[in-house]
Amino acid sequence: MDKTPKTAIRGMMLYVLALLVLGVLAGAAYMIYGHPADPSERPAAETIPQKAPAPQ
Repeated sequence: MDKTPKTAIRGMMLYVLALLVLGVLAGAAYMIYGHPADPSERPAAETIPQKAPAPQ
């Protein structure tokens, strides 16, 4: 009997396991680095200078 189906199943399981590990690592990285460390930090929108109104 050919060993191709068993090899394919093993490869797919390895692929799914690798995706799960990458997902967990990405989630951990988002939890650590995705949030601003200091809640008193000003949002980026407040740091953008606003255009002065055109003189009439």
